[in-house]
Amino acid sequence: MAARADTGTSETGPAVRLLAVLRAAPGLAAMAAMALAGIGIAGYLTAEHYANQEPFCTTIGPINCASVLKSPYSVVPGTSIPITIPGMLWFAVSGGLAVVGLAAIWRARAEPERLRLAQVVWSAGGMLFVLYLVWAEIVQVRAICAWCTGVHLLTLATLLIALSRWQGSSEPRRAPKPAERVAPRGASAAARQMALTTRARARRAAASAGERRATARSGTAHRR
Repeated sequence: MAARADTGTSETGPAVRLLAVLRAAPGLAAMAAMALAGIGIAGYLTAEHYANQEPFCTTIGPINCASVLKSPYSVVPGTSIPITIPGMLWFAVSGGLAVVGLAAIWRARAEPERLRLAQVVWSAGGMLFVLYLVWAEIVQVRAICAWCTGVHLLTLATLLIALSRWQGSSEPRRAPKPAERVAPRGASAAARQMALTTRARARRAAASAGERRATARSGTAHRR
């Protein structure tokens, strides 16, 4: 019974653990969420491209998605592959890097040593391509795609978060300690100490129960 009490005190449900992980690394969580959003936008534009349909988009002022997405700059140079497919792959890798960091925190381990540098390099590469696309829109096509602008902003935000994490100003490199994961965010020092005390008592109770069982077995052996 005491052993069960110890397990119940030291473990939390998956939902609580996930919330603690996301709170411990909001930058990684944001990068993963933006990757999903980017994949969604790029996937939608890819489907519209192959269906030969114009995406839902306003045509107010310089905004004209159809003009941009039907221009020569909407496909990979020298091919008929829409640039939205490399875009989906870029966001997939970006999200994968974020998941690697979140998985390390879930397992109460430190992030891979070069994860932050990899995120900066990958994000910077994506941003360079975004700058090329913005130049093509403004200078060559002379129209702006609202959907593309959304993807560009997601890429920029990913780069800014990656730079912030790389400089070490936003999130710790190591996973939070067990006491930090168990206690809710904003909990007082007294509440955290109470959680630790409760866990220590449960461990002592389990150890005491084990000693009593060992003594009982020893007494039975002597009587035999």
